[in-house]
Amino acid sequence: MGEYISMSDALVISAFSMAAVFTVLIMISFLINGLKMIGTTEKKMVKDENKELKQRQESKEKITTNRDTEDVLEEELVAVIAAAVAANLGLNIPDIRIKNIKRIPQDLGPWVSSRR
Repeated sequence: MGEYISMSDALVISAFSMAAVFTVLIMISFLINGLKMIGTTEKKMVKDENKELKQRQESKEKITTNRDTEDVLEEELVAVIAAAVAANLGLNIPDIRIKNIKRIPQDLGPWVSSRR
């Protein structure tokens, strides 16, 4: 009953155990990658169909878009901005006079746009 394990025996057992664990983990990794490949082929087919539908919808939207709808959208944008400013200042919308609205490019960071 009282057999002792030397330090070299302990190192061999540890190395063998670690090798067995990593072998199993690598096999699980290959299994997961195989399942991903099976699932992505189905998703690619659905994505291709969705892309075609989106392209058709975008082409229809480009045809139907005209200057009148852009003017309406700008008027709505001004109304929303006026309402937000009025709510922030605690005033009524007729009390606010908006002289101009300047668009700031979105590609600039917040620190650059605050210096303008």
